[in-house]
Amino acid sequence: MDIERTDTKNKKIEIQPKVISDHNPIEMEVKGLEERTFRWRLNDNLLDDQRFVERIRKKLGEYFLDNIDKGVKTSSVWDASKAVMRGLFIQQNALKKKNREKRSKEILRQIMDNEQKLIKKPNNERIMQEIKSLQSQFAMIINKEVEWNIKRLRQKNFEFANKSGKWLAWQVRRRKEQNTINKILINGEETTDSKEIRKGFTDFYEQLYRYKERNSKKKIERYLKEKTVKKMSPEQKKQLNAPIDRLEIEEAIKELKRGKAPGPDGFTSSYYKEFKDTLMTPLIEVMNNILKERDMPGSWKEAFITIIPKQDADLTQVKNYRPISLLNTDYKIFAGILAKRLKKILRRIIHEDQTGFLPGRLIRSNTRHIINLIEYLSESSDKSACLIFIDAEKAFDNVIWDFMLKNLEAMEVGQEFLNGIRSIYTEQKARLIVNNVITEDIKIGKGTRQGCPLSPLLFIVVLEVLLNAIRQNKQIKGVTLGSNKYKVKAYADDVVLTVEEPIESIKAILDEMEEFGKLAGFKMNKSKTKMIVKNMDQDAVVTLQQQTEIEVVKKIKYLGIWITNKNIDLYQNNYVPAWNKIKKDLEAWARLKLSFWGRISMVKMMLLPKFLYLFQTLPILKGTKNFKEWQKAISRYVWEGKKPRIKFKLLTDATERGGFALPDMRLYYEATCLCWIKEWVKLENRELLALEGYNNNYGWHAYLWKDKKGCTRASAVIYLGAH
Repeated sequence: MDIERTDTKNKKIEIQPKVISDHNPIEMEVKGLEERTFRWRLNDNLLDDQRFVERIRKKLGEYFLDNIDKGVKTSSVWDASKAVMRGLFIQQNALKKKNREKRSKEILRQIMDNEQKLIKKPNNERIMQEIKSLQSQFAMIINKEVEWNIKRLRQKNFEFANKSGKWLAWQVRRRKEQNTINKILINGEETTDSKEIRKGFTDFYEQLYRYKERNSKKKIERYLKEKTVKKMSPEQKKQLNAPIDRLEIEEAIKELKRGKAPGPDGFTSSYYKEFKDTLMTPLIEVMNNILKERDMPGSWKEAFITIIPKQDADLTQVKNYRPISLLNTDYKIFAGILAKRLKKILRRIIHEDQTGFLPGRLIRSNTRHIINLIEYLSESSDKSACLIFIDAEKAFDNVIWDFMLKNLEAMEVGQEFLNGIRSIYTEQKARLIVNNVITEDIKIGKGTRQGCPLSPLLFIVVLEVLLNAIRQNKQIKGVTLGSNKYKVKAYADDVVLTVEEPIESIKAILDEMEEFGKLAGFKMNKSKTKMIVKNMDQDAVVTLQQQTEIEVVKKIKYLGIWITNKNIDLYQNNYVPAWNKIKKDLEAWARLKLSFWGRISMVKMMLLPKFLYLFQTLPILKGTKNFKEWQKAISRYVWEGKKPRIKFKLLTDATERGGFALPDMRLYYEATCLCWIKEWVKLENRELLALEGYNNNYGWHAYLWKDKKGCTRASAVIYLGAH
């Protein structure tokens, strides 16, 4: 353990009696010189005490009985209830801690006394048994403390270190995050002063979330009217605006995950799961008052923002830290209910060109579409075209609230739902957590709320306005195939535009983006936006780059996949580097002291997802060479370099049949190929099938695996599905 003298000092060092092993532990109390802020968080272990739980339940019921409908706003009563309950939990925790420490000291004293007796009578069986009994009692106390600390460190699956779980993942991943920010650059000058570091982050985020320019709401209304925003049907509006009922809240509470970090109020999901019946009536009233009167509890407008460093970035730059918001659990219940309602409706409102955050829409659809287009353009040498991969500058953080709200009005979402969104996006504040110190409040004036279930949905609703404008703009010439025009694909803020007549089309695109951006906050980062061109000579490419100020590249990473201007290069740019990285990981994992089952779990949890994503997005493997190489390396890792003692077929068989469920990569690959073929069985996505079926002798069809007679198995599947 490295402890810098500049950061800490020793308050006390003592040699303690043997309690867990044959060695005497040394207790050292270290006091840091750095300032730290206490953050209360509900100790979920308190809820294991049923007598205490019943006492809290009774107090909670009495509190609401005494305060609801007494002339005070329900939102204020709700927030005050958390303050009252927090006091009771703090009191109980302090009492438990005091009793635990008292008992620990007493046990340690008895152990020390017995050790002294054992010196005089070394072979006394009774004294040795007494020491063992006391050590067991002390271990139980320590285990309780360790259990709580593990939960706080999000390592609650510690005991399952040889099974797939969070703790095992934490053990093997390289931890890029640094707990302490030691220095940053402010105005080009380096500072190591903790107060200056906090101020640097505070100033940055105040600037980021401040909205200075106020657009005329009339301008926004005129723009939205011109762009013909799709409106909600009466039935959809009814679904969105219905009063929130008990069943919705129960489902939302049930879906809350345990162990997640709470918001500023410190109440975890366990509190709402344990006391949901007592909390239900006031919570229903609070939520419906928001929909009717926009009366939201003040605590729901608060957030903590923790700072996580980005990978492979200069960590002296404040912009290279990622903000993670911690919102209060009761707020997330409310937002989750509205999000679930909105999600069902947006499937029929948002064009299928957008694939993010909606049920039934998959990320692989975008890569499939783009690679199909590249294949089609490779076969159509008479078509000059380009693919523009848009980089939006902090797209979620820059959304202008006025535009978002006016857009919802134009969509005619209904007054109650709009009240709910307005109460969230009228006033927000947050406090940063920098080096375990909480800063002063920062006012939030723009951007979708980070960490909120509604945020991604509200973002795609705003983005749909821009994408719809691009679809309707006749000056933007999409890639044409028969009656189909392919202009745009988007997954969240990852937008790809595909156009013919590039110079004229891109000018129209930039005009649309500029007009939209001024009103909605969307900003294209030209230096990071790239293009892939097809069927253009060098002079045309140079002219295109000069006129658009966008760089043309041979390949670009999109949604985790390297897209190349020739599909023949996809394997070399994706599978080869992925396998090289996995081989290095296998070598590193081999040094971890894991059991046989632990190594199998490692393959399932850390290796399979990497392969699976490639299989789903790029099913381009031919033959069995790759699978044999992978199988050999995985087997070597599982058996620690020794000769396998079980056949690979049994190793990969299901556990209910006596196998060990080690993933068979070839079977997973073939399963993902069947998912790919499903579109041809269903024959629903006409745009995709027209593009993919343009020439059955080329493209993806060349990669479909064949049987011994040379017939494509995929064709048989399609034939059977169609009949």
